[in-house]
Amino acid sequence: MRIVLVVDDSASSADAVETVADRLWPSGTTVRVLSIVAPVRPELHFGSDTLELAQKEMTRKAESLTARVTDVLRARGLAVDSAVTLGDAASQIVNEARQWPANLIVLGANSYTSEGEETSGVARTVANHGACKVEIVEQGAAAVAREI
Repeated sequence: MRIVLVVDDSASSADAVETVADRLWPSGTTVRVLSIVAPVRPELHFGSDTLELAQKEMTRKAESLTARVTDVLRARGLAVDSAVTLGDAASQIVNEARQWPANLIVLGANSYTSEGEETSGVARTVANHGACKVEIVEQGAAAVAREI
């Protein structure tokens, strides 16, 4: 099985990570940890140097996040790789899952752009356009599953 796990700094994304980490997967399962960096919006930053620095910083944070998640999943015995891409979140997720190719996409219900804007429509768009199964994890879902 090939799983694309989408991560960002949201609580529902953290629950998606826990959901994947805690589940028993078939032998040979590989997880690709994917983080999307939105293009910097010029109206929020002034000057080309500031734009470039802001984009680099967002990319660095995404790479750090994917590295931490990769370590967590490897510690649970999963085969893991990671990717950080730049662009529209929904499009990048759908494209990555098609090109890799994935059997399942797992993502949080409420994700955020790298500039802090909520993009609750991302999960819905991925579910409607993904070429494989999509699991959307609600915030708190991992905690509830552990209590049962």
